[in-house]
Amino acid sequence: MGLDFTGRVALITGAGNGLGRAYAEHLAGAGARVLVNDLGGDTFGTGRSAVAEQVARAIRAGGGQAVANQDSVARASGAEAMVGQALREWGRLDIVVNNAGVVPRRGSIDATEDSEWDRVLDVHLRGQINVLRAAWPSLVASDAGRVVNTASSTMLGVTGALTYATAKGGVVGLTRNLAFEAADTPVKVNAVFPFGASRMSHGGFAAAFEQQFGLDAGDFERRFSADAVAAGVLALCHPDLRCSGEFFAAGGGRLARMFLAMSPGSSAGTAEGFLADWDRVFATDPVMVLGSSADYKRVLLDPPPS
Repeated sequence: MGLDFTGRVALITGAGNGLGRAYAEHLAGAGARVLVNDLGGDTFGTGRSAVAEQVARAIRAGGGQAVANQDSVARASGAEAMVGQALREWGRLDIVVNNAGVVPRRGSIDATEDSEWDRVLDVHLRGQINVLRAAWPSLVASDAGRVVNTASSTMLGVTGALTYATAKGGVVGLTRNLAFEAADTPVKVNAVFPFGASRMSHGGFAAAFEQQFGLDAGDFERRFSADAVAAGVLALCHPDLRCSGEFFAAGGGRLARMFLAMSPGSSAGTAEGFLADWDRVFATDPVMVLGSSADYKRVLLDPPPS
């Protein structure tokens, strides 16, 4: 038997296509009541369409419970409206999956205009913040509030996605610190680094996959389907989940913890000594996993022996 989400209410942003649609369909199929949010624009966030209603209608046709919402996560008023709709419809909110996104435009640090930074940050970082601020009282009131934010492996380093990678790096800090803030509540806050077929993975992204890994579009969609990512997201939404402030790679049927770590470092004490001892500064074995700012300071205060 699969996981049971009967009685739970989930809000999923960007759920009109790809990954978000898969999350909505899987949660609804497991018994959750789902608010399907999607502005319905193109991958750059322009325009509107009825994709959210199409997904909600398909879920209802299959026996599930779903309503559509077209508000924008980029505005606090939009986030408040979608949360309010879920509460009017079902009287509670237990799960938030922050999935909405837009494709970045390529640009160097000295050439990217403020409008492009705002466009990407407003959706990928501020958008997640807006939804969480609006949903937070309801999540705390739930006996098992669950948040899944969306980060990205681009924050680890890639060319051509400076604005996007920066926003996703912010999501990592948001997730870890909100989990600390929520430690005395039932809410668990985690983030997923999804790797799966979506509208954003087409075009330039698909070409990069083919060049780097030898996967054409068909191979990629077969091996890294949206459904395979959704399985991991469902696990992170479930009431039985106990971890918080963690990050997970999800794709191709795998779910794996990701973490920040610190090398043993050098205690040489001088710039010249550090350079001479660079192998130790840069070492990857052993490493200390950092679960908090306190862990970082603890290693500096009580370093491993040189």
